[in-house]
Amino acid sequence: MATQVNICNLALRRLGAQEITAINDGTKMADHCNEFWDYILYEVLEDFPWNFAKKSRSLGYTSGYAFHADSDVKTISGISQADPAVVTCATHGFLDEHTVYVYDVEGMTEVNGRVYEIEKIDANSFRLLGIDSASWTAYTSCGSCVRKEAESKYHSGYSYDLPADYLRALYLDGGGEFEIMGSAYNRRLLTTTKDAVLVYVSEETTTTNMLNRFINAMAYRLAADLAIPLGKKDASQEKMMGMYNYVLGKSTVADARSEKQSLEDNDPWLKAGNFSI
Repeated sequence: MATQVNICNLALRRLGAQEITAINDGTKMADHCNEFWDYILYEVLEDFPWNFAKKSRSLGYTSGYAFHADSDVKTISGISQADPAVVTCATHGFLDEHTVYVYDVEGMTEVNGRVYEIEKIDANSFRLLGIDSASWTAYTSCGSCVRKEAESKYHSGYSYDLPADYLRALYLDGGGEFEIMGSAYNRRLLTTTKDAVLVYVSEETTTTNMLNRFINAMAYRLAADLAIPLGKKDASQEKMMGMYNYVLGKSTVADARSEKQSLEDNDPWLKAGNFSI
């Protein structure tokens, strides 16, 4: 079975570089492998729907509908005339980068009927990002706000949390249009499909679960990034990227959806790495 050190050594061998004994053995080769490992691993996982990393999961609501229910509506008790505007709203429950719809405010009517991206200050207040209300009419009373996604086609749909190990969405089991919105730390799935089940590529980091063809691709992609810091010529980097794309192409042609993916060309690099095939 492959280990992280096996895959790193496969990459180093392809560059004609010295192999490592451990990922923290103190050599520059090990340091670079350790530095590049995570982001290259996730890139390779994203580049192809590898069967070993594919999962299916029923999604949990992000407090219900994309335009949330009456129970999710929060009461506004104040809005500052400032840049940016600060909204006072007790126990609002919003987080950074949530999108919030504001309405029924009296006095500062300019704020009504719009969706704002917000920044949480504390449990009872938040900023309206990019909104200068210094010249607006002073707030007098009333007002409500509720989370509402910015894409109007999903206002009558649902907003779902993504799985903790989510990396790339493939499709909804049973069909349905969807869209992923938000930052890397606050992503959610919007759809009009109720009780959505998402098929996705997960952040699979266990090397013993990796298919041989993935290991081959991972080693070529890692070698491409190692070529420059290890003092290899640019041609080596180009060659490694070319071989990476070649392996991905072979994976597309091969039955990559099968649980049993074997390397039919008996790749000598995998044999040299003492992998079980």
